[in-house]
Amino acid sequence: PWGLHYRKSTMSELGLDPENIATWDDFMKLLEGTQKKGLIGYAMGDKGGWEAMGTFSILNVRINGYDYHIDLLNGRQKWTDQKTIDVFNQFATLIPYMNKNFLDISWDGMRDLLLQKKCGAMMMGSWWANDFLAKSQEDYDDLWIVPFPEINPEFARDSIDAPVDGVCAATNGSNPSGGAAFAEWCGSEAGMLAAQAAGDTSLYANSRLDTSGYDAFNKQKLAVIGEAKNVMNFLDRDCRNDFAGTIVGPAIQNFLKNPKDVNGIVDGMQEAWDALPELA
Repeated sequence: PWGLHYRKSTMSELGLDPENIATWDDFMKLLEGTQKKGLIGYAMGDKGGWEAMGTFSILNVRINGYDYHIDLLNGRQKWTDQKTIDVFNQFATLIPYMNKNFLDISWDGMRDLLLQKKCGAMMMGSWWANDFLAKSQEDYDDLWIVPFPEINPEFARDSIDAPVDGVCAATNGSNPSGGAAFAEWCGSEAGMLAAQAAGDTSLYANSRLDTSGYDAFNKQKLAVIGEAKNVMNFLDRDCRNDFAGTIVGPAIQNFLKNPKDVNGIVDGMQEAWDALPELA
């Protein structure tokens, strides 16, 4: 799942509960504390144009709720609405705590900042946790995830991005039956347990899988997902591809460079949405 990732040792050094950064006040203490230590508060890398979508999405559902967010991505709400502008303005409060080269690095650059103990926290999916384990068991045990903090009590922490990936087999490959059999095995309990044994730290979307052998970090990821009432597939999957990648991504990049131009940015986004062809 997507969540707020940090090192438990860093939180303890700041006098914060390492397993419960729950409120915006907690989050601000985290950012301010790490910055005072000479570290980056909130790691950001948006070179690919999709990474910062995760922060925008979680801010939107925390402030305006899941329904508003999904409606916005599907044209039933306006990018020029004050509620949407409020999300960008909240996003702007995080920029002073970010690394200055946020458009020069991608998700792996953010990961490296956390791995090298150069930042306080990052908002990202957890697919890179293996890299902490590869460095050392101590580094992996220090890694933690919590839901992004509450902002509006009406919506608390009731929504999360948790996209599901799958294994596909090409029908025109050299061995389509073998590919299909392998894909089926990957989705079986035996395949998932084999992946775990090989060091994979992913969660698996199979309700029949025995999770008693999950380590502490994976059990925490399950808890983070379990707290949410609404699960999103990520902005570029919940929205039209011809809008998310070509309009939203560059718009957020422009916003990060010049947050004072938020009105012009949302005007352009709404104009672009209104100009989209109707889907068949």
